[in-house]
Amino acid sequence: MENAISADFIQDEIIDDLRMKFQWKVGSVRRNEKGYGNVSWIMNTDQGPRFVKKYCKIRYRRGLDSVCEALKYQEHMHRDGIACQPVYAFEGETIHTTASGEQYMISGVSEGHHIAAGEATAEQMFSLGEATGRMHQWMKSNIPPRDSLHWELPSKESLLKRLDKNRGETLAAGHETYAQAIEKQRNILNRLDLDDLKSATHGWAHWDMHVDNLLFHKDRLADILDFDRVQYVYPDFDISRALLSCSLASKSMRMETVEAYVNGYRGYCRLSEEQLVRSIRLTWYKECKWVHAIYAANKPMSRFIEEMIWIADHWDNLEERFGGIS
Repeated sequence: MENAISADFIQDEIIDDLRMKFQWKVGSVRRNEKGYGNVSWIMNTDQGPRFVKKYCKIRYRRGLDSVCEALKYQEHMHRDGIACQPVYAFEGETIHTTASGEQYMISGVSEGHHIAAGEATAEQMFSLGEATGRMHQWMKSNIPPRDSLHWELPSKESLLKRLDKNRGETLAAGHETYAQAIEKQRNILNRLDLDDLKSATHGWAHWDMHVDNLLFHKDRLADILDFDRVQYVYPDFDISRALLSCSLASKSMRMETVEAYVNGYRGYCRLSEEQLVRSIRLTWYKECKWVHAIYAANKPMSRFIEEMIWIADHWDNLEERFGGIS
């Protein structure tokens, strides 16, 4: 009850803040259940619908400086025709603060819809590839590079230690399937050339391009959502994360949709077969640690685990599988 009252109080406070800063009158409000830690709503105003997200103080205990910067990039990309919604700033600030100190952002509301993981059509994937290529091209041209990466690949030793811990706890939980998958991960890791992954190009990336952050029309992408994590890392993460999330269905990679995505992306940026395979392996290296029995009942996490298991199962024939895309 306390959480519900708190959420209602914050909602009303934000409505008052919108009236004071933008002179918007809010009518109906619908709570959005998606999102980790944050609270969001669709608020119908007299100036049209607005998406409002209140940031979790615990999740962002180190501050919102990078998010503020990312939202400014989103607004510029929207103005330049990239598939994302506008961000509403007040006196130049994209992060707004209520009287009690709650921080939130405001964007437009997409007319697109979510799709289930693995169910994107070839037309939708071609459009997603185009939009991602345009986004990467824009970021490279408009955002200065940094001297260092926001996130570095952990050492093989530290990852092996994590996998050993995961395997022991997963076996203790009686989840034999995941325990076998972790053992396969350990075998791959022991023979992995980490320098190959580190050779991936550095650059700006959305860094969260899974299906929950994409909205589609019937035959094309509508909008890329949630730019909060934009960082200087490896742009290839955006490629493999989208392919795994949108094209892997029933333990099978739907290659016609992969080819459509690649062809769309290549309209704006280079994407070789070698880069594509490295991209898949890069995401595996980053996310394989999530294979653990404690996530078996968590739907979003179990989907990520399914993707990591698929990569490990096909590790030695990824070049053959993704080769020949024209």
